[in-house]
Amino acid sequence: MKPILLLLFSFLSLNSSYSQEKKAPEYVTYYFVELIPNTEKTDFTAEELREIQTKHLRNIRKMVSDGLLLLAGPFPETGGGLFILKTKSIDEAENLVMIDPAVKAGRFKYEIKTWITQKGLLALEDGIND
Repeated sequence: MKPILLLLFSFLSLNSSYSQEKKAPEYVTYYFVELIPNTEKTDFTAEELREIQTKHLRNIRKMVSDGLLLLAGPFPETGGGLFILKTKSIDEAENLVMIDPAVKAGRFKYEIKTWITQKGLLALEDGIND
């Protein structure tokens, strides 16, 4: 009798976890923004570039503190950089990009791509071993 109960209990446990796994996954939308060097506007002085960069970094910190920016960083080989934004819409993402001081000054052009992933799969640095 005990082996049958154990077998039945194992089956019920497996069936329960299987039905939980069948639940439809949730998806999350992010916006990838590539900041592209504007080759048509290169006449900045060194002082202008420092001022633009200072304001650009201040804007990045604000987007992080507002919970809108998940990741930002430059592409050292080609110039430009990347933002990963968590906004309610692509329009909100574009509005954030358009007010960035480096974009407003014409230093960067940009391209925005919508990216959808299953909720919980974007780990960034959580749990990653160096």
